[in-house]
Amino acid sequence: MFGKKSVVLLLLAMTLVLGACGSKTTNDSESASSGNKAESKELNLATFGVSIGFSKKDGDKLEGYDIAVAEAVAKYLGYTKVNWTTADMAGMFGMLDAGKIDTIANQVEANEKRKEKYIFSSTYIYSGAQLIVRADDDSIKSLADLKGKKIGVDVGTSKEAYLRANDPNNELNITTYEDPSVILNDVALKRIDAYIMDRAGAQLLIDNSGLALKKAGDPVYTYEEAFPFPNTEEGKKLRDSFNEALEALAKDGTLTKLSNEHLKQDISKAS
Repeated sequence: MFGKKSVVLLLLAMTLVLGACGSKTTNDSESASSGNKAESKELNLATFGVSIGFSKKDGDKLEGYDIAVAEAVAKYLGYTKVNWTTADMAGMFGMLDAGKIDTIANQVEANEKRKEKYIFSSTYIYSGAQLIVRADDDSIKSLADLKGKKIGVDVGTSKEAYLRANDPNNELNITTYEDPSVILNDVALKRIDAYIMDRAGAQLLIDNSGLALKKAGDPVYTYEEAFPFPNTEEGKKLRDSFNEALEALAKDGTLTKLSNEHLKQDISKAS
């Protein structure tokens, strides 16, 4: 039989052991929670989701060169998840301004006007503004040939801004579209005379449409496309990270591979 003193000592020892176990369990739990939190790294991106070859929604999945490049960058930088949101161009820039997304992956032209407000990553698309007309129409080679005629353009894009800036006398009949997927049909049906779009995806779009259309003349103007970021310290830090990733992906041939896979041409290099 144990004496009273022995019982007290035994109970004290058990209390210390249980306390230590409880403390270890709590610490392990906190450590696991902290570890999971550190491993979670999400990137929030926006895209249009209607451009064949660049950013097209197929069911619940987005595919195209813009999507593939953005996800390759995210993987290189160690992001565990990419959250995608679809919107038109004005909506995407609105979300970027509000801090709801980190950047836009959607053929964003890095022009001087936008550079007044945003900072851009390295170029990953070299392209230009291309006129699309009916296959039997040889009268249109440039904007000068469109005076008094109807030209379609995606609303809120840099191409709309270019048309309006270069039409001081309102000689162009500019028709804007929120859904670019119907513009080619309107050209083919003679509702409008031409469509101005991104040259890099023009032929692919024509081929997929099955419509009697063609590219007309040389590019109206050339430009480079990149990822835009807010001109803040956080934005600069993320831009620099993207540049590091894009440089590595260009060097190892990933950008060329993705471009050829989605667009049947390499638009990742200046021609």
